[in-house]
Amino acid sequence: MKIPHNFADAPRFLMGIGLACCFMAGCQKAPPAAPAAKKAAPVVKTKAAAVSQTNEYVSVFEDLQPPQARDPFFPDSHRREPAPPPQQASEVRKTAVASELLLKGIVGSASRRSCVINNEILETGEQGLVRVPSGQLRVRCLTIGNDYVVIKVDGEAQSKRLFMDKKNY
Repeated sequence: MKIPHNFADAPRFLMGIGLACCFMAGCQKAPPAAPAAKKAAPVVKTKAAAVSQTNEYVSVFEDLQPPQARDPFFPDSHRREPAPPPQQASEVRKTAVASELLLKGIVGSASRRSCVINNEILETGEQGLVRVPSGQLRVRCLTIGNDYVVIKVDGEAQSKRLFMDKKNY
């Protein structure tokens, strides 16, 4: 093999040397065969020995609920705590605090307007369930003005007027 005198042929030369070394390493004499292993006598297990062996490695997990137990991987997690009973849709709170209902916006033309109360969209004369922090309220939209809405909450005798917050920019 010719030794290269420039750098362009050096990678091919080194690759050839590497392949030759690998080939020579694979052509070594095979090691002598290992002597055949003696056959062991068959193992006879008694029923008592089998039971004690399996009981030694059995894991038992108790599914305890908090506060007796906690999640070993997420000790501060509350996901295993029992959930409160779900509130049924038919259970609608009858009274509301005026601060729970917020008029967030009024959209549309003068002839057909819609209002947004606590992220629920209502038109004039329309009735719907509105989410509030303490549950849900059934609200009927009576009138929509330029910056106010007159609503009637089920279970209350008087109607309420909600105003939009005016922001000074």
